[in-house]
Amino acid sequence: MDKINAQNIYYLGPDGSNTYNAMLKLIDICNIKSVNRMPVKSIKSAFEGIKSDNSSVCVLPIENSIEGIVRETIDNLVRLNDTSIQIIAETSIPINHMLLCSGNDKLKIKKIISHPQALAQCSRYIYKTFGDIELKEVSSTGYAAKKISEVKDETLAAIANESCAKLFNLNILEASINDENDNQTRFYLLGRNCFNKNQCEKTAIMLSTKNHAGALCDVLKILSNHGINLTYIDSRPSRKVFGEYLFFMELDGYSQDTGIQTALKELKQYVDFLKILGSFVKYN
Repeated sequence: MDKINAQNIYYLGPDGSNTYNAMLKLIDICNIKSVNRMPVKSIKSAFEGIKSDNSSVCVLPIENSIEGIVRETIDNLVRLNDTSIQIIAETSIPINHMLLCSGNDKLKIKKIISHPQALAQCSRYIYKTFGDIELKEVSSTGYAAKKISEVKDETLAAIANESCAKLFNLNILEASINDENDNQTRFYLLGRNCFNKNQCEKTAIMLSTKNHAGALCDVLKILSNHGINLTYIDSRPSRKVFGEYLFFMELDGYSQDTGIQTALKELKQYVDFLKILGSFVKYN
């Protein structure tokens, strides 16, 4: 990928969060230069930052291998009216959750705080170890670690990663507490038309089908007829009409490829809404 010049890079902070680690990886592999790192407390804040800042990019989680799609990211992508902001790259990082505390005695813990997906990804461990302990959801694993480091309450624990333990001087009471060993999260890099078109491997779209029997099958058949590989599909409520859904899809290929362009034109007669969210490079 060509060098990306971005004055600011927004990410779900604080430092030490999984999104922070994904950001460091993307800065390196995407050759992002002249960056001011801008941690935010919510995914919505990251979108607000990039919308108001033309020289910026942002890094956001999109999917976890255990818990699935990150709904807040998808919902904000749908509501994004600035078509110049596109998905330009993706990468994945392994997730290794740890139980962190300012104290050393696991028996003293009465509340565990973390991001809701982290809590869900460790739910069996939590119940087996602590039973019906009080849980508190916060905006990121990094914020959870930062919070317990500030209050220094040995009855509070956070689920976060090793970077957070080092950054906030916390004790690792137990490592690798994921319910599933192969736990990964995928992240998007969003920006304004700063990708190398020749390197794009995937395209993301959002659509709503017309309200009749077999409408989604018609869409899938068109993609199949043009030899387009559908790599991901998920649905979200439209928030307009009860029972109406938007479908988020990822396809192999670049949106300007002849096959994809032809398929998207044919799709228009079967859908009420169609939005291209970006064509992008995939980095392992």
